Amino acid sequence: MTSSSAPGRVRPLVLALAPPAPGISHDAETPSLETLGGSRLIERLLGTLHALGLPAPVVVARSEAAGHLRALLDPRLRVLAVDGDRRRALRAALDACDDPLLLVHDAERALTPQTVIAEVLASLHGGLDAVVPVVAMTDSVKEVLPGGLRNVDRSTLAGLQSPRLLRREVLEAALDPAQTPAEQAPPGGRFDEIHAALAAGARVGTVQGSHSGFAVLDRLTLWQAQISLGLARDTSHRRGLARRG
Repeated sequence: MTSSSAPGRVRPLVLALAPPAPGISHDAETPSLETLGGSRLIERLLGTLHALGLPAPVVVARSEAAGHLRALLDPRLRVLAVDGDRRRALRAALDACDDPLLLVHDAERALTPQTVIAEVLASLHGGLDAVVPVVAMTDSVKEVLPGGLRNVDRSTLAGLQSPRLLRREVLEAALDPAQTPAEQAPPGGRFDEIHAALAAGARVGTVQGSHSGFAVLDRLTLWQAQISLGLARDTSHRRGLARRG
Protein backbone atom coordinates (compact mmCIF):
# COMPACT_ATOMS: atom_id res chain seq x y z
CA MET A 1 0.00 0.00 0.00
CA THR A 2 1.22 3.49 -0.80
CA SER A 3 0.19 6.80 0.68
CA SER A 4 -1.30 7.81 -2.68
CA SER A 5 -3.71 4.85 -2.57
CA ALA A 6 -4.54 5.23 1.10
CA PRO A 7 -7.33 7.87 0.99
CA GLY A 8 -9.72 5.63 -0.96
CA ARG A 9 -9.21 2.65 1.32
CA VAL A 10 -8.78 3.98 4.84
CA ARG A 11 -11.46 5.20 7.25
CA PRO A 12 -10.22 7.27 10.19
CA LEU A 13 -11.81 6.40 13.53
CA VAL A 14 -11.36 9.26 16.00
CA LEU A 15 -11.91 8.22 19.63
CA ALA A 16 -12.79 11.01 22.09
CA LEU A 17 -13.07 8.81 25.16
CA ALA A 18 -10.96 10.52 27.83
CA PRO A 19 -12.98 11.93 30.77
CA PRO A 20 -12.64 15.49 32.11
CA ALA A 21 -9.58 16.08 34.27
CA PRO A 22 -8.12 18.77 36.56
CA GLY A 23 -6.77 21.72 34.61
CA ILE A 24 -9.08 21.20 31.64
CA SER A 25 -11.80 23.77 30.93
CA HIS A 26 -14.95 23.29 32.99
CA ASP A 27 -17.13 23.15 29.86
CA ALA A 28 -14.96 20.53 28.16
CA GLU A 29 -16.69 17.18 28.70
CA THR A 30 -13.60 15.56 27.20
CA PRO A 31 -10.04 16.94 26.89
CA SER A 32 -10.18 17.02 23.08
CA LEU A 33 -12.68 19.91 23.37
CA GLU A 34 -10.04 22.08 25.05
CA THR A 35 -9.20 25.22 23.07
CA LEU A 36 -5.54 25.63 22.25
CA GLY A 37 -4.23 28.53 20.18
CA GLY A 38 -7.65 29.46 18.82
CA SER A 39 -8.94 26.01 17.89
CA ARG A 40 -10.07 22.96 19.79
CA LEU A 41 -7.79 19.96 19.94
CA ILE A 42 -10.14 17.71 18.00
CA GLU A 43 -10.52 20.38 15.31
CA ARG A 44 -6.72 20.42 14.89
CA LEU A 45 -6.69 16.67 14.44
CA LEU A 46 -9.58 16.65 11.97
CA GLY A 47 -7.79 19.35 9.98
CA THR A 48 -4.64 17.24 9.82
CA LEU A 49 -6.56 14.19 8.62
CA HIS A 50 -8.38 16.26 6.01
CA ALA A 51 -5.08 17.69 4.73
CA LEU A 52 -3.95 14.13 4.01
CA GLY A 53 -6.95 13.58 1.75
CA LEU A 54 -8.57 11.00 4.01
CA PRO A 55 -12.33 10.38 4.05
CA ALA A 56 -14.49 11.93 6.75
CA PRO A 57 -13.75 10.23 10.07
CA VAL A 58 -16.18 8.38 12.26
CA VAL A 59 -15.97 10.11 15.65
CA VAL A 60 -16.80 8.06 18.74
CA ALA A 61 -17.28 9.82 22.07
CA ARG A 62 -18.53 9.18 25.56
CA SER A 63 -22.24 9.91 25.82
CA GLU A 64 -21.56 12.96 28.00
CA ALA A 65 -19.47 14.59 25.27
CA ALA A 66 -21.18 13.39 22.08
CA GLY A 67 -23.86 16.10 22.03
CA HIS A 68 -21.32 18.90 22.42
CA LEU A 69 -19.17 17.43 19.67
CA ARG A 70 -22.13 17.17 17.31
CA ALA A 71 -22.94 20.83 17.94
CA LEU A 72 -19.37 22.00 17.30
CA LEU A 73 -18.16 19.82 14.45
CA ASP A 74 -19.17 19.71 10.81
CA PRO A 75 -22.74 18.32 10.78
CA ARG A 76 -21.73 15.93 8.00
CA LEU A 77 -19.45 14.08 10.43
CA ARG A 78 -20.83 11.00 12.14
CA VAL A 79 -20.48 11.31 15.92
CA LEU A 80 -21.38 8.13 17.77
CA ALA A 81 -22.20 8.10 21.49
CA VAL A 82 -21.07 5.10 23.52
CA ASP A 83 -21.32 4.02 27.14
CA GLY A 84 -18.43 1.75 27.85
CA ASP A 85 -14.77 1.18 27.21
CA ARG A 86 -12.48 1.41 24.19
CA ARG A 87 -13.49 -2.03 22.97
CA ARG A 88 -17.15 -1.01 22.79
CA ALA A 89 -16.25 2.28 21.08
CA LEU A 90 -14.27 0.49 18.38
CA ARG A 91 -17.06 -2.04 17.93
CA ALA A 92 -19.54 0.80 17.35
CA ALA A 93 -17.18 2.45 14.86
CA LEU A 94 -16.72 -0.78 12.91
CA ASP A 95 -20.48 -1.28 12.75
CA ALA A 96 -20.81 2.24 11.28
CA CYS A 97 -18.52 1.67 8.28
CA ASP A 98 -17.38 -1.08 5.94
CA ASP A 99 -13.91 0.12 4.96
CA PRO A 100 -11.13 -2.51 4.69
CA LEU A 101 -8.53 -0.40 6.55
CA LEU A 102 -9.13 1.53 9.78
CA LEU A 103 -6.95 4.36 11.10
CA VAL A 104 -7.58 4.56 14.85
CA HIS A 105 -6.58 7.91 16.35
CA ASP A 106 -7.12 9.16 19.89
CA ALA A 107 -8.59 12.66 19.77
CA GLU A 108 -6.38 13.72 22.69
CA ARG A 109 -3.24 13.07 20.57
CA ALA A 110 -4.23 15.96 18.32
CA LEU A 111 -0.71 17.39 17.90
CA THR A 112 0.59 14.29 16.12
CA PRO A 113 2.45 15.63 13.08
CA GLN A 114 1.03 15.04 9.62
CA THR A 115 4.32 13.42 8.63
CA VAL A 116 3.86 10.67 11.25
CA ILE A 117 0.34 9.90 10.04
CA ALA A 118 1.53 9.83 6.43
CA GLU A 119 4.34 7.42 7.38
CA VAL A 120 1.84 5.10 9.08
CA LEU A 121 -0.37 5.14 5.97
CA ALA A 122 2.57 4.34 3.72
CA SER A 123 3.95 1.48 5.82
CA LEU A 124 1.24 -1.19 5.71
CA HIS A 125 2.60 -3.58 3.10
CA GLY A 126 1.52 -7.11 2.26
CA GLY A 127 3.37 -8.75 5.11
CA LEU A 128 1.82 -6.68 7.90
CA ASP A 129 -1.57 -6.61 9.58
CA ALA A 130 -1.18 -3.29 11.39
CA VAL A 131 1.19 -0.34 11.83
CA VAL A 132 1.68 1.87 14.89
CA PRO A 133 4.03 4.80 15.67
CA VAL A 134 6.30 4.28 18.66
CA VAL A 135 8.72 6.32 20.74
CA ALA A 136 11.64 5.06 22.77
CA MET A 137 11.02 4.48 26.46
CA THR A 138 13.01 7.02 28.48
CA ASP A 139 11.49 6.64 31.95
CA SER A 140 13.11 4.26 34.43
CA VAL A 141 11.23 0.97 34.33
CA LYS A 142 11.36 -1.72 37.00
CA GLU A 143 9.92 -5.22 37.21
CA VAL A 144 8.30 -5.96 40.57
CA LEU A 145 9.31 -9.40 41.85
CA PRO A 146 8.64 -11.15 45.18
CA GLY A 147 12.26 -10.51 46.14
CA GLY A 148 12.26 -6.83 45.17
CA LEU A 149 12.72 -4.72 42.06
CA ARG A 150 14.68 -5.64 38.94
CA ASN A 151 15.96 -3.28 36.25
CA VAL A 152 14.37 -3.68 32.82
CA ASP A 153 16.36 -2.99 29.67
CA ARG A 154 14.64 0.07 28.23
CA SER A 155 16.16 -0.50 24.79
CA THR A 156 13.70 -3.35 24.31
CA LEU A 157 10.66 -1.18 25.19
CA ALA A 158 8.66 1.44 23.33
CA GLY A 159 5.62 3.60 23.96
CA LEU A 160 2.69 3.27 21.54
CA GLN A 161 1.11 6.38 20.04
CA SER A 162 -1.61 7.20 17.48
CA PRO A 163 -2.69 6.61 14.82
CA ARG A 164 -2.89 2.84 14.53
CA LEU A 165 -3.63 1.46 11.06
CA LEU A 166 -5.23 -1.98 11.09
CA ARG A 167 -6.77 -4.25 8.52
CA ARG A 168 -10.47 -4.65 9.21
CA GLU A 169 -10.31 -8.39 9.87
CA VAL A 170 -7.44 -7.85 12.32
CA LEU A 171 -9.38 -5.26 14.30
CA GLU A 172 -12.42 -7.55 14.26
CA ALA A 173 -10.31 -10.35 15.75
CA ALA A 174 -8.76 -8.01 18.31
CA LEU A 175 -12.23 -7.04 19.53
CA ASP A 176 -13.23 -10.67 20.01
CA PRO A 177 -12.66 -11.55 23.70
CA ALA A 178 -12.26 -15.21 22.76
CA GLN A 179 -9.13 -14.36 20.77
CA THR A 180 -7.53 -12.04 23.32
CA PRO A 181 -7.11 -13.91 26.63
CA ALA A 182 -7.24 -11.81 29.80
CA GLU A 183 -3.75 -12.91 30.79
CA GLN A 184 -2.40 -11.20 27.67
CA ALA A 185 -4.02 -7.86 28.46
CA PRO A 186 -1.74 -4.78 28.66
CA PRO A 187 -0.62 -3.39 32.04
CA GLY A 188 -3.54 -1.99 34.00
CA GLY A 189 -6.01 -4.27 32.23
CA ARG A 190 -7.24 -1.57 29.83
CA PHE A 191 -8.12 -2.76 26.35
CA ASP A 192 -5.66 -1.76 23.63
CA GLU A 193 -6.27 -2.88 20.06
CA ILE A 194 -2.57 -3.30 19.26
CA HIS A 195 -1.94 -5.46 22.34
CA ALA A 196 -5.04 -7.45 21.46
CA ALA A 197 -4.00 -7.83 17.82
CA LEU A 198 -0.58 -9.11 18.90
CA ALA A 199 -2.23 -11.57 21.30
CA ALA A 200 -4.32 -12.84 18.39
CA GLY A 201 -1.17 -13.43 16.30
CA ALA A 202 -1.16 -10.29 14.14
CA ARG A 203 1.99 -8.98 12.48
CA VAL A 204 2.44 -5.39 13.63
CA GLY A 205 4.95 -2.99 12.09
CA THR A 206 6.23 0.24 13.62
CA VAL A 207 7.26 3.69 12.46
CA GLN A 208 9.02 6.43 14.39
CA GLY A 209 6.58 8.46 16.45
CA SER A 210 6.93 12.04 17.64
CA HIS A 211 7.37 13.79 20.97
CA SER A 212 4.40 15.90 19.88
CA GLY A 213 2.23 12.79 19.78
CA PHE A 214 1.49 12.73 23.51
CA ALA A 215 -2.06 12.71 24.84
CA VAL A 216 -3.42 15.98 26.26
CA LEU A 217 -5.34 14.75 29.29
CA ASP A 218 -4.81 17.14 32.19
CA ARG A 219 -3.21 20.41 33.29
CA LEU A 220 0.37 19.15 32.91
CA THR A 221 -0.06 17.77 29.39
CA LEU A 222 -2.08 20.85 28.38
CA TRP A 223 0.90 22.97 29.49
CA GLN A 224 3.20 20.73 27.43
CA ALA A 225 0.94 21.24 24.42
CA GLN A 226 1.08 25.01 24.89
CA ILE A 227 4.88 24.82 24.98
CA SER A 228 4.91 22.63 21.86
CA LEU A 229 2.87 25.25 19.97
CA GLY A 230 4.89 28.18 21.31
CA LEU A 231 1.99 29.42 23.43
CA ALA A 232 3.87 29.04 26.72
CA ARG A 233 7.46 28.84 27.96
CA ASP A 234 9.06 25.87 29.70
CA THR A 235 10.01 27.21 33.11
CA SER A 236 10.29 23.82 34.83
CA HIS A 237 14.05 24.27 35.32
CA ARG A 238 13.34 27.29 37.50
CA ARG A 239 11.28 25.17 39.85
CA GLY A 240 13.74 22.31 39.96
CA LEU A 241 11.45 20.04 37.91
CA ALA A 242 12.80 17.57 35.45
CA ARG A 243 11.94 18.26 31.83
CA ARG A 244 9.90 15.62 30.09
CA GLY A 245 10.92 14.47 26.62
